[in-house]
Amino acid sequence: MAKVDNEFPEAFDISDDTDREELIRTFLPLVKRVVHRLAGRLPAEIDIKEMLNSGIIGLVDALEKYDPRHETNFATYAQFRIRGAILDSFRTQDWVPRSLRHKAHRLEEAYMRLEQKLGRAAEDLEVAEEMEVELEDFRRMLTDVGSIVMLSFEELGYGHGEERFVAHDWMPGVSENPLEEFLESERVEIIARALDRLSDKERLVITLYFYEELNLKEIGEIIGVTESRASQIRSRALLRLRAYLRRAF
Repeated sequence: MAKVDNEFPEAFDISDDTDREELIRTFLPLVKRVVHRLAGRLPAEIDIKEMLNSGIIGLVDALEKYDPRHETNFATYAQFRIRGAILDSFRTQDWVPRSLRHKAHRLEEAYMRLEQKLGRAAEDLEVAEEMEVELEDFRRMLTDVGSIVMLSFEELGYGHGEERFVAHDWMPGVSENPLEEFLESERVEIIARALDRLSDKERLVITLYFYEELNLKEIGEIIGVTESRASQIRSRALLRLRAYLRRAF
């Protein structure tokens, strides 16, 4: 994929139609890169063309709103806008089948109830019994809802590589409001506490997947399980994180 210059070309005028088209062509590889990373973690039926269209909308938004006085380069800023536009389009389209949302909700509620009652992480068998399903059926459900919980985690600001940042990373000093800064620091602390609640294996899978950028097959080889089982562990970790963060936020 073509390399994208991180700097915004100052000679261009975004209000000029010709310059705008040229800028879009220049930074289109950046849109494709974000789409490629997101698409690899979403169901095969997701329309890549729709993702590209939404990403271009995000790019145009970035071109119009970018302020070169900010210390962060344009490519980093634009990735945030591109990724946000794609995620917004998913929410608008409501592409997830209702039955799948129902499964995810049942799983999340089961984890929430059990962990409040047990005061610790719930085992697979315990959650299966809580839901009154067989263990294999429970694990199949974990596999099925992987795309939903993955998207939920993306919406919290966890991406791969250059996509992984929070507001104060790309807009330093954007807020002079001490309350807003305090709330942002509280958010980061809550997410850190949520990660600490995971089991060692769950935390390792999340670390390898989101931070080391390994795929599920590679993660399975490292922790000694199949790719399918690694996917289930990832889903379980994300469900537990989402349950905790929903209560906290």
